[in-house]
Amino acid sequence: MTRPRTILAALLLAGVALGPRCAGTPHPGPLPNGERESAALHPDPLSASGERQKFQSSVRPVLSTRCAPCHEPGGKMYARLPFDDPKVVSANATAMLRRLKGDDRAALERWVAGLAAATPTR
Repeated sequence: MTRPRTILAALLLAGVALGPRCAGTPHPGPLPNGERESAALHPDPLSASGERQKFQSSVRPVLSTRCAPCHEPGGKMYARLPFDDPKVVSANATAMLRRLKGDDRAALERWVAGLAAATPTR
C-alpha cells in the first residue's frame, strides 16, 4: 500500500498543482523539462536574460582555452566541475577569478555582473 505522503510528494515533484483554482482558468499542467513550480516563481537569470548567450560567446572561449583539458569533456575534473555549464561557472566564479588575469578575468567579471543585474530582487 502506498502512503499518502509519498503520493503527494510525487505529485508535487511532477509539477501537479493541488488545491483550489479558478473554475475559468485551465490547469497549466506540468512545467516543461521537468521543472518544478518554484522555478516558475523564481526565474533563472541565465534563461530570463541573454546571459546564456553571453556565456557562450564571451566566457566559454576563455574557459575552453585556459581551463582545458581538465574541465572540458573527457578531462579529469569534468565530472565534478564541468566548465561548459553556465550554472557551474556562476556558482564557482569567485574561485575562478583568482586564477584568471587580464582580459580573461574581465570577461568573466562582466558576465557575473550581468547575472547579478538579471537576478530579480525580493
